[in-house]
Formats: sequence, structure tokens, C-alpha cells
Amino acid sequence: MDDIDKYLINYKKSSDKIWFEKIYYHYLLKIYNFFYFKTMDEQISEDLTSEVFLKVYKNLQDKEFNSKSFNTWIYKIASNQLIDYFRKTKTDRERTFLTDWQEQDNIRDSSLLENDFFIKNSMLMKKELSFENHKLVEAMCKLTTLQKNIVILIFVMDFDYKTIANILGKSLSTIRGILFRAINILKSEIKNV
Repeated sequence: MDDIDKYLINYKKSSDKIWFEKIYYHYLLKIYNFFYFKTMDEQISEDLTSEVFLKVYKNLQDKEFNSKSFNTWIYKIASNQLIDYFRKTKTDRERTFLTDWQEQDNIRDSSLLENDFFIKNSMLMKKELSFENHKLVEAMCKLTTLQKNIVILIFVMDFDYKTIANILGKSLSTIRGILFRAINILKSEIKNV
């Protein structure tokens, strides 16, 4: 039996907070890294992580999980939390900055701003997430957001295809296809760097 299965069963039976603590510490760094990789901000990542665990704590007793279904559930909560955060933090100032940046460089693809952010923060990624290959970090900038998410979930978070498909609400074949294209882009970019 997986440790998480044991923690979930014991928490469900007893409601003893010690079992929730064990779940919390098992997932804490993983969920934090999930947010940090997207926001590059320690405080925001800590806040979002706390909010995820509050939601988990409030709803866990009403759910039936094994380790795999719990894993999918907690990352769906984290994904939704991240989407909500980005929706709430879009200010007029940020929109103006994006428009100015695009017009200044005659660029109409807002994903390039994200890519520029990704490059500028590559040292933070190396420090926080142990990324050693700067060529790979730069090559990741050529990927779409969905491709990056899948690459991160596979290679950084170590998820299987089925879990990623459940988290992102896509089919297994779609996940495999997107990952295949992403890997080809990365290979091509690293070869050319």
C-alpha cells in the first residue's frame, strides 16, 4: 500500500489531523513548485499553495480517494487556483504594459512576452527547481503554454500520461501528440543553439 493511500484511509477513518499533516508534507513542495514554475514569485507561490491545502482540508473528508485519484484531484485544484489567480491579477496596468511591449517591438503574439519572462528568470528556475541545462530552458521558450505544461508535468513533476490527461481534461492520445511535438521542437532548438 502506498503511503498516501495509508494516510488517506487513516484520515478518513479517524479525522485525526496528524494524517492530514502527513498528506500535507508529502505534497507541499510539489504543489509549491507547481506554482513557482508558473509565477516565479515565492510569496505568491506560498499563498496559492496555502489556498490549495485549505480547499483540500475543507473537502477531503467528503471524498473517497486512492493515491492516484487524490493526486489528480489536488493538481486540478492547483490548476484551477492558478487560473483564478491569473484572472484576478489582470490589471489595466498589466494590459497596458503588454500592449506597449507588443507595439514597441511590432509583436502580436503575447506568448513571446511569457517566453521573454521565462528566459529572464532562468537563473531563478535553476536555483528553485535545479534546472542545470540553460539550452533546454531557452528551448522551452519556443513551446506553447500547453506544451510547456505537459513537459513540466511529465519531466519535472514525474506524472504519467493518464494523470496529465485527467488534470488537463484532454485525451491520452492528445497528450502524447502534444508531448511528441514539444520534444521535437526542443531537440531542434537545442541542436541549433
